[in-house]
Amino acid sequence: MMKKKNEGRKPWLQSFEKKWQRALIMILCMLFIACMTISVLFGIDLLLSGSQTADSASDTSSASGDALPTEVQTVLPLSSDGGRSYLDSTLFLGDSNTVRFMSFNDEDGKTYTSTQNTIAVVGMGIQAIDTLECEQLSSGTFTMTDAVPILQPERIIITFGTNNLDGKTTDPTSFITEYAKQLKKIQEAYPSADLIVNSIPPIASANDYPKVTIAQIELYNQAVMEMCGQNHWKYLNSYETLIDENTKYAKLGYMANDGLHLSETGLRALFTYIRTHAYITVDDRPQPLQAIPEIIGPLTTLYTVNPLNNQSFDAQVLNPSSQETSQAAASAAASAPAASETSCPAPASEAPAEQTAVPTASSVPAAAPAPTADTSSTKEKQQ
Repeated sequence: MMKKKNEGRKPWLQSFEKKWQRALIMILCMLFIACMTISVLFGIDLLLSGSQTADSASDTSSASGDALPTEVQTVLPLSSDGGRSYLDSTLFLGDSNTVRFMSFNDEDGKTYTSTQNTIAVVGMGIQAIDTLECEQLSSGTFTMTDAVPILQPERIIITFGTNNLDGKTTDPTSFITEYAKQLKKIQEAYPSADLIVNSIPPIASANDYPKVTIAQIELYNQAVMEMCGQNHWKYLNSYETLIDENTKYAKLGYMANDGLHLSETGLRALFTYIRTHAYITVDDRPQPLQAIPEIIGPLTTLYTVNPLNNQSFDAQVLNPSSQETSQAAASAAASAPAASETSCPAPASEAPAEQTAVPTASSVPAAAPAPTADTSSTKEKQQ
C-alpha cells in the first residue's frame, strides 16, 4: 500500500523533497563546523591567555622573590662550624688588623693564621693591592694580585677599608669603584678562588683616631655589601658580632688600647664568626695544583707612617706580640676597657691613594713577621 501511495505522488514533489533534505543536511553540517571552529578558537584563546597569566605570575613571583634572595645570597648566613681546616684552606688578605691574625693565639694556643695563608701589610690601603710588592716567596716578591694565582687558594677573605676612611666623605662611590676594580683583578688572576669580602670593623667609643667615625664605617659597609651583590661575591658581615647595638660602638673589650684595632677578645669573636659563617663550595681549582714556591711570608712593615694620623707607627703596632696580647687580655678582665690592651699593639690601617707608601729599608724591623732579608729582596725585585 505504501509503495502505491509513493508511486502516486507527483515527480516534481519528490524531487523537491530530496533537494530540501540535502539542503537541510548541508545547513546542519555547516552549523556543526561553525560551532566546532568557534569552540576550538575560544579554547585556544583561553589556553593562551592562561599561559600568559601563568607566565606573568611566574615572572612577578620571580622578580619579587629575587630581590630578597639577592641580599640573602650575598651575606653569608650562619653555618655549621667550619673548624680549623676552613681557616687553613683560606687565604687572608688585608691591612694591620689582618697582620694581627698571625700574632694572636686561639684557645688552642695556635695563631689564627700564619705566614702560609696570610698576606697583610700595616698601613696598606685598597689602592695598593695590585701595586705593592709585599708577598715574599722563594721565587721573588709579589703583589697580592700576582701572588694569588701562585698560591692557588680555595677561597680568599679580604679585609680592607679602615684607612680609606676620612670621617668626612658621605659618598662611598670612589672607594667602592677602586675596591671593585682591585677585586676584579684578583678574580681575573685566579677565577677558581671564592671571594669573600669582610666588613670594616667598628671602633671603640674611646679611640685615638678622630677622623674615623662609626657613621662612615657603616656607610662604607653598606656600599661594600651592595658591591658584593652586584659582582656575585660573598659578604662576611662580621661587623654585626663586633658592634654593641646599644652604644653603637665596638663591644666592651673588643678593641685594643687605641680603640681602632682588634684585641685578643675581639679577634676570638671575629674568628668564631668566620668559622660559623663558612662558605664551602665544590673545589673547582685545576687539578693537580701547580707546585707552590716556598712561602717566606708577607712584608708586613713596608709603611712607616700611619695614614690616619700622619704619625710614625709604634714598634708594637708594626710587630704585634701574642705574649704581650695575652698579658693585656688578662689584665682586661679586672680593669676598664681602656686598659684592656695596655701592651697590645695597634696596627695601622689602609693608606689613602694620595699617600701611597714606598717600601724602605727602615720600614722592616728585625722582629717583624717578615724575614730579615725581605728588604733586600724587595730591592732586587724593583731592580
